[in-house]
Amino acid sequence: MMKLRAYCLCLLPVIVTFFLIGCGREGNKPSNPNVVATYAHGEITAEGLENYLKQRTEGVKVIVGDTLVPVIDRIPKTVEVYSGIIREMVLDDVVKRKIKEKQLDNRNNIRHALKHAEDQITLRELHSEIHERNKIPVGETEIQQYYDKNRSQFGDKPLYDVREEIKSILVSEKEPAYVAKYISELKDTATITRNYEILKIPEPTGEEFRNAYEKNKENYREPQKWIIEQIEIEGSKAKENAEKAWAKLGAGEGFEAVAKTFGKEGRLTTVEHKSGSPGEKLEKAIASLNPGEFSRPFEDKGKYFLARLKEKIPASYIQFDKVRDEIRQSLMKEREEKLYEERKALTLFTLHGRRYSLEDFYQEFKEMPASEQRRYSTYEDRSKLVDRMIVRLLLLEDSYDRMLNAKKKSEIEEAREHILKEVFHEEQVDQKLEVKDEEVKKFYEQDRKHFQTSPKVKVNIIVVRRGQSEAEDKRANEKIEEAYKKLKPGFFKKGMAFEEAAKQYSEDPQTAQKGGEIADWIAETGNPLVEMEDHPFHERLMDLVPGEITKPFPLGEYYLIVKVREKERPRQQSFEEVKEHAKQELKAKKHDDLTAKLYNDMMNQAKLVIHDKALKSLINKADQQKEVGKTK
Repeated sequence: MMKLRAYCLCLLPVIVTFFLIGCGREGNKPSNPNVVATYAHGEITAEGLENYLKQRTEGVKVIVGDTLVPVIDRIPKTVEVYSGIIREMVLDDVVKRKIKEKQLDNRNNIRHALKHAEDQITLRELHSEIHERNKIPVGETEIQQYYDKNRSQFGDKPLYDVREEIKSILVSEKEPAYVAKYISELKDTATITRNYEILKIPEPTGEEFRNAYEKNKENYREPQKWIIEQIEIEGSKAKENAEKAWAKLGAGEGFEAVAKTFGKEGRLTTVEHKSGSPGEKLEKAIASLNPGEFSRPFEDKGKYFLARLKEKIPASYIQFDKVRDEIRQSLMKEREEKLYEERKALTLFTLHGRRYSLEDFYQEFKEMPASEQRRYSTYEDRSKLVDRMIVRLLLLEDSYDRMLNAKKKSEIEEAREHILKEVFHEEQVDQKLEVKDEEVKKFYEQDRKHFQTSPKVKVNIIVVRRGQSEAEDKRANEKIEEAYKKLKPGFFKKGMAFEEAAKQYSEDPQTAQKGGEIADWIAETGNPLVEMEDHPFHERLMDLVPGEITKPFPLGEYYLIVKVREKERPRQQSFEEVKEHAKQELKAKKHDDLTAKLYNDMMNQAKLVIHDKALKSLINKADQQKEVGKTK
């Protein structure tokens, strides 16, 4: 199935700013005072507006304090908000008209997607019917026996409190046997013919294997490789320390000893690097080395490295036997595509006289995830897959007519609309998106500051829990102030070492005995949800210099004192480092711009006119009804 993008017209707070152009105010008075808006294809009445709002918010609730309340009760009843809802209604109608005009639902691949959605709803309804309509009988004796056998899991709850829970458990346990019997009965009464032979793909010959290997030999070439040991040096003095490490090596000190002094975590790491793989600076540094020699310091993404070559492995061709399975998969895939195309019109099976072709099966098969396709790669497994398809069709055929109720019809229609809107959006926006390399470069140059690393620090902390009551909070404040006075006793007095104060006062078990040390770097995450809580903490730290200690400050449920151990200032990232990220950002921006233009153009063509007086009358009526409700 084509890749579809989620398409949804938002409601709630964004309505206020939704599509601010393409809309007139008042204009000619409507012939009917109940009409709140008119547009090129019709009019919107007060009742229509209220019904649309109820439909869009049905079953949706929000948390207010400790209570869940219907979202419709929280939507402000203002002209601006109602105008936003009207714009959404009009846009929704215009999009549906465009879809109908383009006859999107007549295309084969889209019809297939629509049928899939309908089938999924039908099968879900069948599952619900089994559980909700007592299709699987559970007797009172069974419920009592389960309760007696598993009484420990229910605690002091009497049987009548957990009866429905136990019944649901027993139904779930019986469901596999019930479904198997149900399917067996459907098969027994069904008329089915099978022609699975057309699924078979003959194995390649030895000559075909060899020809494919020779033809694609360059694809089986292993590039030159280097096995290296490297010292990684980070921190605000990384460049200076890298030069010192280089000098030590030049003076004859061993690579391992230098790594212990200057390397990250006091050690070196072994790395395999292939020619042409990411790491151009590393490859340039080691390309001319012989085994046992080490490189000069080189910088990569803000860190410095020294590398020692252990082994250089020349480029070579992979032996045929090692790639035979890969070649077989490639040949079998080619044969499959060719033979299934030739056989696509042949009948794979019939069900009650209805014919299903190999093409029908293969379309379903290609929509499966790649992992599932590999699982059903053999003739035997594909035959089993077709059997599963037949069972699915039997279930759908048996259940569709009986469960075609109004609720299901509505759900199917909503699913159809959603898919068609996704397709419309993809054709009008996604397929027109193009991001060129020169545009990405310009985007980067225009906002270089945006592509800087965040400043980061390493710190030690003293943490004291504030407590639940006012008295507990007061004691916590006194304790943290006492710790601060030990650290900063006043002029001409030597304070306690931060590490000792952390061990004595901090209540954080993970860091206290380490002198309050947090090993990891602390930086802004860029995640707004995380930063809502952490930003005040980050902001306080980033202005400090190494060695500086904060005054006590509250943060959530704690009081803290922080000492900055080490600091790295923001670093400008090169274009190559951020190219893919910048490309995705620019693509997202272009997508939003194209979407806004599409919707604004459609709204302009709709010639929407909103009648404020009619809206105000509707709002006043709602307010009056609310007041009447309060007095009852």
